Amino acid sequence: MKRRLRRGVLVAIEGIDGVGKTTQSIRLVERLNALGFEAVRFFEPTDGTYEGTVVRESFSRGDPVSNHELLALFITDRRYDVETHIAPALSDRKIVVMDRYFLSTAAYQSDNIPWQEILEMNREFAPEPDIIIIVDWPAETAMELLAKRGLVLTNAENESRLLQVRKRYLEMASADSGNYMVIEEIADVEDVADEILDALLSYIYNNDLAEYYVQ
Repeated sequence: MKRRLRRGVLVAIEGIDGVGKTTQSIRLVERLNALGFEAVRFFEPTDGTYEGTVVRESFSRGDPVSNHELLALFITDRRYDVETHIAPALSDRKIVVMDRYFLSTAAYQSDNIPWQEILEMNREFAPEPDIIIIVDWPAETAMELLAKRGLVLTNAENESRLLQVRKRYLEMASADSGNYMVIEEIADVEDVADEILDALLSYIYNNDLAEYYVQ
C-alpha cells in the first residue's frame, strides 16, 4: 500500500563531521520508500552550481575561503537548491531528507557572525524543517569514524573545531525555535536509523499527515 502525504515534509539530518549524516540520510530514504512513502534525498553544497563547486574544491584542498565568503557561497547555492529541488519536491507532497541544511551553515560559519543571525538569513527564503535531527557524538568518536574512512583530521585544531561546532549545535537545539531531536552517543548505525525513522513517523502520524491509497 502506498502512503501519500497531505503536504510535503522536510527533515534535516545534522551533526559534526564523522557522525554518519550521509549514511543516515540514505538509510532513511530507503526505509521510507520501502514503507510506501515518496521520499527523496538532497545534500549541500549541491552539484548544480558554481558556488557549490567552489565550496567543495576549497575543502578538498584544505584551504577554504574566508568565513564571510563561504557564508555567501552557501546561501547562493542554497537558494538554487530550494528553487530547483526542495520546493518542487515539497509541492509534490514528498518527504524531503536533507543531508546537511542551513543549520550546518550556522554551526560551522558562525565564528564572526552569531548563529542566530545566520539562521535568520536562511529562513528568509529556505523552508523550515519539520524536524531537525542532530546526531550528537563526542568529537573523539567522530574522529575515530573519520579515521576508519581514511578521512582523519590530523591536528589538535581540527578536533577543537569539532568540539566548537558540536557546542553550537547543542545551543541551537536548546535555544532555537526549530523542532529539534538530539540522538546522543549511540554507536550502532541501525540504532540511530531506528530512532530517526521512529521520530519522523511519530511526527507524520501525530499531525495526521498520512493518506493511504493503493497503486
